Amino acid sequence: MPRFVQLIVFLSVLSFSKDVQAQCTDDSQCVAKEDLDDLLTIAEELQCLKTSNPTFYTDSITIITDKHGRVYFSGGAPHPYNLRMTWCAFTLNTDTSIEVVVAKAEEKEYGFRLKLKFAGSYLLTDGISKSAQDGVEVGFLWDFLYWHDLNLNVATGFRSVGAGVGYDVTHNFGAYGGYAFSFWTLKSNAQLGLYFGFW
Repeated sequence: MPRFVQLIVFLSVLSFSKDVQAQCTDDSQCVAKEDLDDLLTIAEELQCLKTSNPTFYTDSITIITDKHGRVYFSGGAPHPYNLRMTWCAFTLNTDTSIEVVVAKAEEKEYGFRLKLKFAGSYLLTDGISKSAQDGVEVGFLWDFLYWHDLNLNVATGFRSVGAGVGYDVTHNFGAYGGYAFSFWTLKSNAQLGLYFGFW
């Protein structure tokens, strides 16, 4: 029988004895009541540690990523994280910090694409040589090449066709400038306008 079990059995027998001192003889050793109480407490704690598992309580962590790639997570600066452990008579509390590392695919800075944009613009030559109303143009820009926020476009409109350069102010909005040939007046025009992307 292991010594640990023998100790527990021995201490249990002693704990149920009404008068420990009465069990002592001249050649036996007696345990004082205060020491016996301490030994019983230690034995109970050791038995609890051997027969039970620690319980952990942790803060919950919420991580959210939106469609623009931005990351939000719970906890205030510097994002504390609490861990608490209880095991029999022992309790442990500790704080640490949360570090969130997100791997995101880097968008290309240049390349070919096909992006359709609705544009409202003005044909300067037609507007100056005729009437202001004749310079108004609406149509589509066909964005086929980009570099950062700049892009090349083919312009097709109600009054003209042409080509030019766009600048993306936001993902779906920007300014456009270029050349247009008006098939209503058969004249070349400088063309300025704004556009709205569909995706």
